[in-house]
Amino acid sequence: MMEWVYEPTGSFSSYLSPGCRICRMGASLVLFVTGVCDRGCFYCPLSEERRGRDVAYANERRAESDSEIIEEARAIGALGTGITGGEPLLKMEFVIESIGALKREFGEDHHIHLYTGARLGPSSLRDLAEAGLDEIRFHPPASEWSEPGWLYKALLDAKALGLLAGVEIPALGPAPAIVEAVRRADAFLNLNELEFSETNQSALRALGFRSKDYGCGAVGSDLAAEEFRVEGLRVHFCSSAFKDAVQLRERLKRRAARTARSFDLPTEDGTLIYGVIEAVDRAGAGAVGLASAVERLKGLGVPGEMYALAEGRIEIAGWILEDIVSDLEGTGCDLALEERYPMEGGPVMERIPL
Repeated sequence: MMEWVYEPTGSFSSYLSPGCRICRMGASLVLFVTGVCDRGCFYCPLSEERRGRDVAYANERRAESDSEIIEEARAIGALGTGITGGEPLLKMEFVIESIGALKREFGEDHHIHLYTGARLGPSSLRDLAEAGLDEIRFHPPASEWSEPGWLYKALLDAKALGLLAGVEIPALGPAPAIVEAVRRADAFLNLNELEFSETNQSALRALGFRSKDYGCGAVGSDLAAEEFRVEGLRVHFCSSAFKDAVQLRERLKRRAARTARSFDLPTEDGTLIYGVIEAVDRAGAGAVGLASAVERLKGLGVPGEMYALAEGRIEIAGWILEDIVSDLEGTGCDLALEERYPMEGGPVMERIPL
């Protein structure tokens, strides 16, 4: 995993923008506003489920209302929110409403940053600042990196309104004009490792990029980032491995700790382990088998808070289920341990029959 920053002092330190600090803790809600975007960047890694679709997500959960966004933020104990897309400001009203709702619910200390490729004027920036936005990161398309004439003024306009301002781009190659605009504005630059995905791999390979043997990073992207270690530039490089192994893992751990039932066992990877008593046939004999299993649990004195009834199954503390396997013989149910991600309907990572 590679991650570094460069300070104007000439030394490498732990400086990060507030949005990045919260993100690396796994404490940032990712508010995906829309998958719609009018730019078509060849490196865009959005999935088929999101690219070009006008759908909103709070982390991995579909979100259509402020209450759903707030609920997900609470589930991970969010200290901040990162607003992204697509192009989120194609839904400016939604963005402003969401910022306001998050600030009202969690207070002014709830840090909110936003990514955008839009060329914003002072009026739009003022609307965002007045709504409560704390940090903005501009994303000029690669076609404008050699002459980003608007960028310097946009950074200055944002800073004049009290916003922390920066630029965020993938590490593709040298971008001296971007560096100069960021330095002159005394802003910051975030570099992301170029990533292969199901939707951009054909375009990346056509341009000569190759994926690493492990992970989804592109060969040479980290070396391209080294060219940005420039005196006087506040720059941060974040690898795809760091995002997956640290940021996502920490967010899952926070969610698991806050949403685990009394009988779930949270793991160091942010997953949950529990036992399953499952009807082989959910109708007829299967339903009778589950009813019989419930009666046996009661007869064995298993506390009610140590299991829960679900459709066609009973979910129970794994350590208890392992101890009573023989007591459940003859119920016609399958017994197993499951490990899954800690969100409603989260995918099961492993299932071990007992």
